[in-house]
Amino acid sequence: MKYPGPILVLLIGGIPFAAAAQTVNEAADQPATTAAASLEASPPPAAEPRQTASAQPLDSVKQQPLFGNWGLRKRLAADGVTLNARWVVEPAVNTRGYRGSGLNVVSHLNVGADLDLGKLGIVDHGTVRVILTDRLGDSTNSARTGAYIQNQAFYGQGKDVRFNELSYEQTFLDSRLSVKAGFYSMGNDFGKLPYTCNFTNNGNCGHPLGPVYSSGWRDDPTGQWGGRIKWTDRSGWYVQAGAYDVATDRNQVGHGFDFGFSGTKGAFFPVEAGYVHGRTPSDYAGTYKITAYYETSRAALQDDAARTRKGRSGAIIQAAQQIWKPTPDTVRGISVFGVATIADKDTGLIPAYYELGSSWRGPLASRPDDILSLSWTKAKINSRLARVEEMAGDEVQTSEELWELNYGAQVAPWLLVRPGIQYVVRPGGYDSRPDAVVFVWHFQATL
Repeated sequence: MKYPGPILVLLIGGIPFAAAAQTVNEAADQPATTAAASLEASPPPAAEPRQTASAQPLDSVKQQPLFGNWGLRKRLAADGVTLNARWVVEPAVNTRGYRGSGLNVVSHLNVGADLDLGKLGIVDHGTVRVILTDRLGDSTNSARTGAYIQNQAFYGQGKDVRFNELSYEQTFLDSRLSVKAGFYSMGNDFGKLPYTCNFTNNGNCGHPLGPVYSSGWRDDPTGQWGGRIKWTDRSGWYVQAGAYDVATDRNQVGHGFDFGFSGTKGAFFPVEAGYVHGRTPSDYAGTYKITAYYETSRAALQDDAARTRKGRSGAIIQAAQQIWKPTPDTVRGISVFGVATIADKDTGLIPAYYELGSSWRGPLASRPDDILSLSWTKAKINSRLARVEEMAGDEVQTSEELWELNYGAQVAPWLLVRPGIQYVVRPGGYDSRPDAVVFVWHFQATL
């Protein structure tokens, strides 16, 4: 597919590609990746680069745009128009698969802008966000292994140019109260644990796959009509609730600019409460949250596809915590995280889903922004579907697992390069499908 003229013009002009699914620099309740420590004996504190909370987020590696000093871009930002951008390319090679082995490359690019309505003289504390997205390529799991968990997170949802977001957010009471509405993915605001986006697979990066496969949950870059209201306490506690439409065809091919309601099947109501702590480099940053949802859509039963049931619900429990650092006054250190989801057992393909992992930020004192990460992910296929398969004499699906080990190197302030190795167990939950080793790369340019 050729890039359309407008995106090509923006690329040539050096306008940035807006950050989307991966969280390199997230909001306060969504810190992106902590880690820690040193492979050798830790140097004295004076030998380590000074890192302050204002210059270096505790739980993320803040990316600096390649074209950040472009004169026109700086003038626009001063006037209230901040251009944002990111381009991601993920090549992967698998050793074996029930459809063979080979190279698969996917790419994802965004272009967008944040409009500060206060600077523009319209209304103080208001922000409008606009994002366009394009995706290309076929992933290893779809073309080779037949797994549910994508080896490359930035694949899928139609491989179209699509209108990702048009939203308006207004804050009140010194930013403690936030109201947001428009056309955007509900996953941008709910169920996000940015520590997990130190990984290239979408079983970690993005959202847990239990709700994705078992409800009308939608993730970037597919937009939904809806909104949310959020209260953030100074102590670190927050609570938020939202309402979004469920249109099952918007993430399909040819629906990149589908703003209509013809495919709407119901409404999705998420609520979330969480606690985020860590304000200075000496803090051990952490994030804890619980998300629950109810959806009004009608869905087929897993044990009888001819029958449907209206309404389904689920929950997500997420936690991440830095547990060790080489010196008190540093953002370097080791963090651990865990995720568990419960989805509707009657209609959900994956009613239970689990993640465990750890990230080590700055394993070398001289490279405080590099991150070494290890994770395990497991998706349990619905046992009711398995009984139907067994009675029909078909092979039974049980569960699928994926391990990933990678090293993210911050090659330049605007460029992240992350080679990794994955091991896929029972792709698709089938014992007959061979386990696969997948060598994967993640190249991310913030422009």
